[in-house]
This record gives sequence, C-alpha cells and structure tokens, in this order.
Amino acid sequence: MHTCLLIAADNIEAQLQPFSVHLEVEPHEMPLSDSDIRSMAEHYGILPTDLHILASKMRDWEGEDGIVKNGQLARISRRNPKGRVDYYCVGGKWDGFLQLRQPRKLRRLFGLLPAGCTSRVSSAKKSEIDQQALLADPPAALLFRGQWFASPIFADGDALDTWKAQFSRRFSQIPDETTRTVVDIHS
Repeated sequence: MHTCLLIAADNIEAQLQPFSVHLEVEPHEMPLSDSDIRSMAEHYGILPTDLHILASKMRDWEGEDGIVKNGQLARISRRNPKGRVDYYCVGGKWDGFLQLRQPRKLRRLFGLLPAGCTSRVSSAKKSEIDQQALLADPPAALLFRGQWFASPIFADGDALDTWKAQFSRRFSQIPDETTRTVVDIHS
C-alpha cells in the first residue's frame, strides 16, 4: 500500500531507517492473537489448543521459530516491530504535493538556464509552503523528530477531523527553516 508521508528533516534515509521492514532487530517474542491461532490451526487441521504442535509448524507458517510460554503461542522474531516502510520514493505518486506561497523559479543544465516556474514541489521549507492548503488536505502521515504520526486508514468524518487537528498541532511545532519533504512510502 502506498502512503503519502511528510518528513520534517533533512536526511530522509536516516529518518526512515528505524521504520524499515528490512531492519533486523534483536530476537523478541511476538505472541499470536486468538484469531491468528485459529487460522493457523485450521490451515494445518490441528486443534487450536494444541499449542506445542502449532509451535512446531511456526517456521512453515511465519518463517520464524515458534514457542509456547506461559500457555501462549508466540514466534521468535527478528522483524522490526516498528517496521512500516518497504521502500520509498521522494514525491512518487505525490510529486508536487506541497503548494508554495510564491512560485519558485526552475533552472536546468546545471542551474545555468532558466526553465520557468512552479508553484508545486515535493520539498520545501515551512516558510515557503502554503500552510492553509496543506492543513486543509494533510498527508496521511508525518515523521518528525523520530516520531511517526498517522491518520487512520480511509479516515473520514470525525476521524478525518481528528487527524487534521493532530496534524495541524504537530506541524505547528516544526521550526520554520526545517525542510519538509513529501515521500511516497510502500508498506
């Protein structure tokens, strides 16, 4: 799924790295939910109460070892629990998402020749952005100071209003000279 993310920082790769699904972390236990256990049991034709047998099937099911601890089925995972990004592209589907307050002159051929103007970009300082336009139609997620803030999927009505208020509050905390970049992320 593609998501429009606004990153408030300069080094995009460093900002996204903690949220990469490709980042391996120290092994940790990930308990399975009751519905996951039922699905797994149904798939293998095993009773959902036969946790030790299900644990022995975990490598086939999830590609990770399974354990039973304190009566709970879990997998031993090295997957990043904060993983949200498979890959990303600056702009991507949302190239030109940021509307500028004043048009920006474009240059080509190593900046030597003028190439017209644009009023929509994928990266700009806060002071350059038409903030009313951005706050009226915010991106689906914001990454600022290592924290990820996101709208609920397919938000509308009250949920959308709540996201707009949260985004506006967070956006107001970003210093004016911080670069904002719109990134198309895939998860």
